[in-house]
Amino acid sequence: MMQTSAIKTIDKFRLDDKVSIVTGASRGIGLAMAEGLAGAGSNLLIVGRRLEPLQSIAERIANESGRQVIPIEADVGNFDDIGRIVEQTMDQFGRIDVLVNNAGINVRRPAEEYTEADWDTVTDVNLKGTFFLTQACGKVMIQQNAGKIINNLSLASAIGLPTITAYAASKGGLMQITKLLAVEWARHNIQVNGIAPGFIRTALTEPMREDSRNRWVLNRTPANRWGEPEDLVGLTIYLASEVSNFVTGEVIFVDGGCMAGSDWRYQA
Repeated sequence: MMQTSAIKTIDKFRLDDKVSIVTGASRGIGLAMAEGLAGAGSNLLIVGRRLEPLQSIAERIANESGRQVIPIEADVGNFDDIGRIVEQTMDQFGRIDVLVNNAGINVRRPAEEYTEADWDTVTDVNLKGTFFLTQACGKVMIQQNAGKIINNLSLASAIGLPTITAYAASKGGLMQITKLLAVEWARHNIQVNGIAPGFIRTALTEPMREDSRNRWVLNRTPANRWGEPEDLVGLTIYLASEVSNFVTGEVIFVDGGCMAGSDWRYQA
């Protein structure tokens, strides 16, 4: 077999005329991912629980990128909203090439104080809703015989961090779903991967940055800083593009070296 030239590999990072769904796209990591995908050429459907901020975000990204950007108000934790996300994407674009499962919530409290309501609130979005949205998009991708699914995971997918019982369970479960779907759907040319951020500067992590845990985080991050949402964009584009067609079932940590270290004693 003749080997193709790698000289123009950079062109394969382009996502021109692809269609991407990004959940939790109104701020933080999801917003940065959506901006990056549009910058690489993808049309977007951006999902969030409040339409007003999404509308202004969609208009701005569309103006800056020249791509179509459609906002939709939906809650991934509401089962009835999942079908509507897929239906609206298909009505608008007729295909789904990339799904970025970024939507997630957290409830912080000691494990012995966790309630059933706390558990359900977190897992309904982070695990149950994310799986069933992936399932719905996966059915479309199977018919297309192509697709990219990117799950936003966490350090908590792999290690124990205090006071986030349901979040850790949901992200650990989503890591296993990532691997399972990668195996099941490989024959359909669908790649399923996870991005596991370290400590990123977002609204979810704001409480940690405002108390003694801030120093604890910096001490255990060899890069000695909080990550920024933009630190995840390059990997998102890579996993959404054809360059990563032989990469599936992987969880890639973007954490400033946290997982490379060994001192995880909690000293908040």
